Amino acid sequence: MLATLVNEPFSNNEWIFETKWDGFRAVCFIQNGRARFVSRNELDMTHQYPELVDVGNQVDAREAILDGEIVALDRDGMPRFQLLQPRVGRKKKSDIEELLGKGKIVYFAFDLLYVDGYDLMSCPVVERKAALERILRPASFIKFSEHIVGDGEAFFAQIEEFRLEGMMAKRAASHYVQRRSSDWLKVKTVERSEVVVAGYTAPRGSRSHFGALVVGLYSDHKLHYVAHVGGGFNQKTLAGIHKLMQPLRTSQSPFVDPPKTNEPVQWLKPKLVAEVKFSEWTADGHLRHPVFVGLREDKRPDQCRFEPKRATGKVVG
Repeated sequence: MLATLVNEPFSNNEWIFETKWDGFRAVCFIQNGRARFVSRNELDMTHQYPELVDVGNQVDAREAILDGEIVALDRDGMPRFQLLQPRVGRKKKSDIEELLGKGKIVYFAFDLLYVDGYDLMSCPVVERKAALERILRPASFIKFSEHIVGDGEAFFAQIEEFRLEGMMAKRAASHYVQRRSSDWLKVKTVERSEVVVAGYTAPRGSRSHFGALVVGLYSDHKLHYVAHVGGGFNQKTLAGIHKLMQPLRTSQSPFVDPPKTNEPVQWLKPKLVAEVKFSEWTADGHLRHPVFVGLREDKRPDQCRFEPKRATGKVVG
């Protein structure tokens, strides 16, 4: 189930409000004490997070399906998406073991879809969360995602104070559907978007590897240019991303209308997804002041589409 983006927080006693965790969305399949984590694009992420190997033992059920977010916390207990980045694309056990301890990995569970023969998807979300809380024994590596009822505006103010990514609003009576729904809404504290990496420009001066990523979004199955992203990188990320891009090099632009670039460009097959933050959308549909946040291997490129903000009042009613 995916949320609809709206433009402002609201309060309503028929809605519940949760933290929007800044991590990788993952459905957790539990069977006889073993847990398996699968991303939205059906990528098995289990091997990348050995810290979560005992999650199945913390759920009092023989079989269960949970929905939640894999999050990396810093030393102050704050979610940091960047701490997940070194694991992107890692498959070797030895490589992953080297990353243990670099950020505390926690699975924040916020929904329960199935438990021991019972499909809960047609139950209201408040009932599903109550059932989840009953069977979940929290530990350092798995937490129940708490919520409040009604006062979304005060909750959002706290989210902003702690500089978190945003807030989720869920209609208390909503069922779980496998699509985007206006019964789940998201309100962001900072403008962010997941974009398709379709090329990169040559570096200038002392810059190494590449100058900027050339990125776009899909509309009507066509890729449209939205930005050059040159900020937010360090030497390590420049080198790592450059390496990932080399097998994707192509002579053809994947954009429906190839943009003019400020330096010579190398086009890529549109296979990589990045997350960027930015100040605003321009009148011509481009991102103003985009900054690289990280790569996302949990989302397919074709899922990166223009996502206009809807007016909260029109959605909530």
